[in-house]
Amino acid sequence: MSKRAERRHHYQRLKRNRSHYWGGDNDEGRCGVLANTPTPCSCMMCGNPRRKMKEVTRKEKQFNQEGE
Repeated sequence: MSKRAERRHHYQRLKRNRSHYWGGDNDEGRCGVLANTPTPCSCMMCGNPRRKMKEVTRKEKQFNQEGE
């Protein structure tokens, strides 16, 4: 299978699997958005907690303790 065919296959697979995201039946255009961006927004609950709450991850804490 060529790379292009594989990309198209995975894109269609994601569209089909994510058609029930956000609470229901999504039309073809909305499924395309969901295939590329599954999170509905970038609010505090949906977005990256490192960016929103300025917390360091467990690995970053471990790295900082080893450096001291």
